[in-house]
Formats: sequence, structure tokens, C-alpha cells
Amino acid sequence: MTPIAPRLYHTVRGYAGRLKTMHDEFRMAHFMYSLPEDIRKDIGWPDFEGGRLTRGR
Repeated sequence: MTPIAPRLYHTVRGYAGRLKTMHDEFRMAHFMYSLPEDIRKDIGWPDFEGGRLTRGR
């Protein structure tokens, strides 16, 4: 195994982890917005439709 292989593996694994996190956040938000408004208010979900905050800006 060459020295670059572990770094490449680490980079790809990190990228895949970020993609999975984004996908999970999208699924959770989609589920939450499918609930009635009164239930979302009871659990404290934000009432705006802005989506998530901008990343890194």
C-alpha cells in the first residue's frame, strides 16, 4: 500500500460522511414539515420555510 492510499481513503470517507449527514438532515426536515403545524409548534420546530442556514458563509 502506497502512502497516498490512506490519505485518499480518509478524504473519500470524510466526503461520504458529509453527504450522509446532509441526506439525513434533509430527510428529517422533510418529515418534520410533513407534520401538522400545531404539532411542529409543540415540539419547537421553527416555523419558517427557509431551510437550513448557509454552510460556511
